Amino acid sequence: MSVPDYNKASKTNGRMARLMAIFKKEVRDHMRDRRTLLLALIYPLLAPLLVAGGLYLAGTTIQSERTAVAFDVAVIGSANSPLLMKHLESYDITVVEMSSVIEAKKLMLDGDMPVGLVVPENANNEKQFTVQMLMNLSRVSNLRLTARLERVINILNAELSKERLAEVGLEEDFAKPIKIKDVSVTRLPNIAIFFYNMMPPLIIFMIFLGGVHLAIDTTVGERERGSLEPLLLSPVERWILLLAKSMAAVLFTAITSFINIAAFFVFCGWAASLSKHLDQPPAWYMFIAMFVVSIPLMAIAVALQMSIAVITRSMKEAQIYLGLLPLVPALPGMIMVFKPLSPGTWDVMVPVFGQMLLLSRLALDEPVTIVQVLTATASTTVAAAAIFWLAARWFKREKMFLLG
Repeated sequence: MSVPDYNKASKTNGRMARLMAIFKKEVRDHMRDRRTLLLALIYPLLAPLLVAGGLYLAGTTIQSERTAVAFDVAVIGSANSPLLMKHLESYDITVVEMSSVIEAKKLMLDGDMPVGLVVPENANNEKQFTVQMLMNLSRVSNLRLTARLERVINILNAELSKERLAEVGLEEDFAKPIKIKDVSVTRLPNIAIFFYNMMPPLIIFMIFLGGVHLAIDTTVGERERGSLEPLLLSPVERWILLLAKSMAAVLFTAITSFINIAAFFVFCGWAASLSKHLDQPPAWYMFIAMFVVSIPLMAIAVALQMSIAVITRSMKEAQIYLGLLPLVPALPGMIMVFKPLSPGTWDVMVPVFGQMLLLSRLALDEPVTIVQVLTATASTTVAAAAIFWLAARWFKREKMFLLG
């Protein structure tokens, strides 16, 4: 690596030249490790593949629920309601007569029957009767069939209610004096929304993991290999040295984050397109907005990684701490999957949390304001600068470079 001519360059230009020289050196060294680089580029694809796989299974499940699926149902007392039995068979539900409830329960526990019905003896003579539904919900495959049987019976209920109201000259909705018309101001409820809500915490997890290997290798790793000492003897301020290493880590974090977000867009869009019952993911420009909003997170993630790396005594210790670091910001995001929050003025001022709120809105194709983005960016950037300042101070201490 050539040494810049510091005598001819100004002080500012000299610092910039040294900064860029070390930055290029770190990037070049990292690019040489092809195996590590390949794994770092493949790893961001795993979470999008997992979410897209879940989305695909959800779509196929919904599709099968809306399609007539033939199955058997154990019935005790089928002769007590011929109308109900005929109705079930019209929906491809085969009635299997059982001699007793005990026999039906045994077949259900053995997995030979998914669901059972007990029809009372007076069902044929009464206008209103109660049917017992025998369920074995310990088997996941029975959940869908049990729900479908209940819907089919409710269809017959609605038809009989309509007929009896017509017999006495009443309208179908006579018993509903207050009618409700649903008008949604946002996206209609859809199981796909649950999977899209999972994207923000997984994106944040990837951001706090994307540059970990480089942060460890360029600090405590170089110290253990003995290659850090020559850099410390060069005419470069230590904070510039740490800043150059941090810039390299931010660069690779940005690359892995971009791959991660792009994979969410491609894989989730593909999975949702396979079922007409699933909402499509947000538009492409929303994913670009996610990447832009995530940039301050990359800075604070690398600042934290560098801070931890320079104070640890070995690579193993650093790997343990930095392996746990992504869980800290990702866990609140996983909670928000089940209970989304709306970003307020003060909420977006909290570092990292502000970006998490904005990412959650963008993942649901909901708009965010420029003020919210600038506020969250400013607070997280200031926090990242403060953390880096502490890391630079620790980097100056001689005992930070002593092994053991």
